[in-house]
Amino acid sequence: MPENEYPLPESLPERQREERLAKGVPSGEMRKKQLLKLKNILVEREKEFTDALYSDLGKPAFESFSSEIAVLLNEIDYVCKHLDKWNRPKASRHLKLGSVEVLRKKRQPHGSVLVIGSWNYPVQLTLMPVIGAIAGGNSCVIKPSESAPASAELLKEAINQTFPSEQLCVVTGDAQTASRLTSAPFDLIFFTGSGKTGKAVADQAAKRLTPVILELGGKNPCILDETGFSAAAVRDIVWGKFLNAGQTCIAPDTLYVHRSVYEQTLDEISASLSAFYGEQPQASGDYGRICTEAHFQKVVGFIGQGTVRHGGTNDRSDRFIAPTVLTDIEPGSPVLEEEIFGPVLPVIPYTDLESLLSSGCLQRDALTGYIFSKNNDRIQRFNDYMRSSTISVNQVIHHAASPHVAFGGVGRSGYGAYHGKAGFLAFSYEKTKVQTYHYLRFQGKFPPYSDRNRNALKKLRKWLL
Repeated sequence: MPENEYPLPESLPERQREERLAKGVPSGEMRKKQLLKLKNILVEREKEFTDALYSDLGKPAFESFSSEIAVLLNEIDYVCKHLDKWNRPKASRHLKLGSVEVLRKKRQPHGSVLVIGSWNYPVQLTLMPVIGAIAGGNSCVIKPSESAPASAELLKEAINQTFPSEQLCVVTGDAQTASRLTSAPFDLIFFTGSGKTGKAVADQAAKRLTPVILELGGKNPCILDETGFSAAAVRDIVWGKFLNAGQTCIAPDTLYVHRSVYEQTLDEISASLSAFYGEQPQASGDYGRICTEAHFQKVVGFIGQGTVRHGGTNDRSDRFIAPTVLTDIEPGSPVLEEEIFGPVLPVIPYTDLESLLSSGCLQRDALTGYIFSKNNDRIQRFNDYMRSSTISVNQVIHHAASPHVAFGGVGRSGYGAYHGKAGFLAFSYEKTKVQTYHYLRFQGKFPPYSDRNRNALKKLRKWLL
């Protein structure tokens, strides 16, 4: 359908709802066909997506494939493999006094779903919830981030040429377009982005009592104790922090290092950064760029809040900020209070875990928490302390790429979860048909009531209700 024939954004949910009423809920096979169409787009246009991601974020081709396209392909394969099992109706029979009650439970789609994507992983974080929405049997309207325009336009072209708007439709535009969409009568809204914008989306949705799934961010703490220290552990932390130039919602935000290995850790961080990106990281083809001018200015502002141990340079014309390590930071500094979301790593020494946890400097409801340790008691203590939906032990980032792990926030980091079966459940609800076959009706439930019938009810309540 030509672009100019698409309806106004706010009319799309009604149009998709009418289509659903006319044709019914799509079967499992139909859903898998839609998912395979989406997979074909990613496979056949991989080079175009790689180029778009480079244009938006300076993202290396390896990172584009590993952290965006491959994750989506694996998710589609996993969902298609298990969808029939997840979607299978479940029936149960219950004997009651004078009757048999049959319950038939089936997952149902919410209907028309709005997905608002984020700019830092503009392909993966836009399409991952779409996979869950399709698996759940929904139609979907997709609003990519305007801050990653090349990726947004490619998503719009590829999806709108492949799918009818009654199934999937991409709408591009700025914050005003997003506001129009969140005001429209969708049956569910999925938003990935900042806490500030997430609150605005939730407030707008509340006016229609529209359910919302929010995937936000937070200051993910990373603890490295003396038993977990090694060159390999530091290398993993550095990789996870500076992947995508630090613009990752589950990146280690601040690193807390046991004082006994503090200097060694700082040396290993510098060695890893030099090995990864060379002495001139701006010339490295493996290091990305900051997405927007406004975010560039914010991240640069953090650099002056401590002693620069490594990096510290930047180039506004290239949206480049060198991988930077900060030490000697004053408590209460913004870099320790706000989500950094960029290539600046504060490294803070600590003496013992209990004192660190009791200090209140760790965000308990961050999107995730990391600990590198061989001490099981400390690992368990950290696990008990954190309110996040996941903690990751002796590795970073990888858990978020697994369809076996539900991905979602708690508190300030959002609410709701998706990926794998969790995505199927998030984008559907359980509908139960209750059918009772009576062979002896209890007449005492009807007025006028009597003490005799009330006493009988007390004795037989488990069989009657």
